[in-house]
Amino acid sequence: MLNFISTPIGNLNDISLRAINVIRSSEYLYAEDTRNAKKLLDFINIKTTCRSFHDHNEEKVSLEIIKKLKAKKIISVISDAGTPAISDPGYRLIRMCVEKNIKYTLIPGPSSVISALIMSGLPTDKFSFYGFAPRKQGEQEIFFKNLNKDYKTSIFFETSVRIKKTLLNMRKNIDLDRCISICKEMTKLHESIIREKNSEIIEKIQKENINLKGEFVIVIEGLKNQIIEFEINPKIKKEFLSKLSASDAAKLISCITGNNKRDIYKKLIEK
Repeated sequence: MLNFISTPIGNLNDISLRAINVIRSSEYLYAEDTRNAKKLLDFINIKTTCRSFHDHNEEKVSLEIIKKLKAKKIISVISDAGTPAISDPGYRLIRMCVEKNIKYTLIPGPSSVISALIMSGLPTDKFSFYGFAPRKQGEQEIFFKNLNKDYKTSIFFETSVRIKKTLLNMRKNIDLDRCISICKEMTKLHESIIREKNSEIIEKIQKENINLKGEFVIVIEGLKNQIIEFEINPKIKKEFLSKLSASDAAKLISCITGNNKRDIYKKLIEK
């Protein structure tokens, strides 16, 4: 059996009892950074040896794990922090398991993505997660321009090395009145959530002398007023009106597309 185990994103007390029991029962344990894993294992008083499973050896180790799983071994993969396979190794192994019909499960727990979304104070009903922001400036500009058109709340990761440049790039390409939340040290003693408009967030960081160390989760407010201009193809319009009245055609198109019936009717009667 293969277990993917979520681990604390900061406060080690957030490890679940189920996670501890599964780790204790595992015959083999894998983690991206065995040093981080040792801190957790020492905290929960488990002496299991942990093996490396990272981006550079993911394919090789995944094949090794699959071989052990076929031999009926109990194997667990733990993240450095949060949920495995979310911007961490694990996806390739999951795909192998799906292809080979090997059972696996997730031991749920902390997630920096969900924590940041809740702590941001921004809408939680619809959101998109993008992993780490692109490193190159040009790619990042395209990334932000696309986010600027999105009505959903957007979430992405950034490191301390790139955070300043990313915020400057964000100010150039995201609406200045858009609300931004920067979450750092979540669940730790010095947890800090910076909330401000895009136009003012850099000044707030400078004014309050906020330490930009560690990894960050950035949350961006979605487009407030999503305006979708309904268009109807002239040939389709002609075909509908040859069979139905404008009113009946508007009702039918509204049922199919979900667009407002009145807006469709106006388009149908336009000359």
